[in-house]
Amino acid sequence: MNDDSQLDKFMVFQIAYYSLCLPIRDVLKVVNFSTEISRDMKTMGLVQLGKHSIKVWDLHQQLGDGSLPHQSPKQRFLVIIRPRDSELWGIFVDDLPNLVELPQDMMRPIPKSYRQASVLEMISHAAFIPNEASTQKIFLLDLQRVGALTP
Repeated sequence: MNDDSQLDKFMVFQIAYYSLCLPIRDVLKVVNFSTEISRDMKTMGLVQLGKHSIKVWDLHQQLGDGSLPHQSPKQRFLVIIRPRDSELWGIFVDDLPNLVELPQDMMRPIPKSYRQASVLEMISHAAFIPNEASTQKIFLLDLQRVGALTP
C-alpha cells in the first residue's frame, strides 16, 4: 500500500453472502436489532427509535437470501443512515459492521453495462482486498439506486 494514498473510511457489513460498505460519512449510528424491531420491520417496513421513524431497507430479499433470518441466535444490527439529506433509513445487517480504511484508488467503479444484474444494480464501486487465503470483495452501495429498487 502506498503511504501517499489518501485513505477513505468505510463501514463494511455483511448481508447474505456479500460484503457491502458505505462511506462512514453516510452512517449515523449502528444499533442492536431487537426482537421488537424485527416484528415492526416485518409488518410495516418502519421502525420507531426514540422520536425518529426510520424506513428499513431489507436488502436480504434483493441479494437472494429471501427473508430476514431473525430466528438465528446471532445478533443482528441496524445501520442508520441519512442519504442525501433526506429522512432516516435503516439497513438490516447480519453482523456488527467494521470500520475499514481503504486507499481512494482501491475503490473501482463498476461499469454501467455490468450493473444490469440484480445484485450489481445497487452497487457503484468494488474493492478487491488480497488476504492470505483469498481475495475479499467489498461492494459500495449506491444509495440512490437502493432507494429506487426497494419498496
